[in-house]
Amino acid sequence: MLTQFSHGRLEEEPERDIAWADRFEDLPLYFTTLHGQQNIKTVIDTMLYAVYTYDICHVVIDGTREMVMGQGQRSTDRLTAQDAIIWAFRRFATDSGCHVTVVIPPDDEDDDRELQTASIFGAAQVADNVLILQDRKLVTGPSKRFLQVAKNRFDGDVGTFPLEFSKTTLTFSPSTQNEALA
Repeated sequence: MLTQFSHGRLEEEPERDIAWADRFEDLPLYFTTLHGQQNIKTVIDTMLYAVYTYDICHVVIDGTREMVMGQGQRSTDRLTAQDAIIWAFRRFATDSGCHVTVVIPPDDEDDDRELQTASIFGAAQVADNVLILQDRKLVTGPSKRFLQVAKNRFDGDVGTFPLEFSKTTLTFSPSTQNEALA
């Protein structure tokens, strides 16, 4: 994250390392120590604590599949458990006024097909917005990456934004090429 924040490889300029670390430390970011399998009640309680103690207004959740396993569900109940978790986040967002972003890896898809809202099961139905990071693998030439706004409940505008990945800064940024996506 420090590489992304500084837009450069700090190991190449160690004298800048401390200054960037100090700036990063000043950001209003909070991290939990919750990792792997967690009970949804524990996660929601932690989020509520953060909202009321630190005035958090945006929570990012990554790892819903691990959470599903933490609910004691058999693999056949996985979809039901995942939907229940998404609904719990939806209730939390509505009740607390805190925005929730959930990172959901897609189910196994063919590499030659674009992801759809159906690629994340029922979760897309309750989401206000669905953003999909697409990676179109091309037979010749580099792959094309783009951010797709697949659902926008607020004004309905959807579309795509071409992206380029920088290995130096480990970030995605708008494509500098003016080519249309087919």
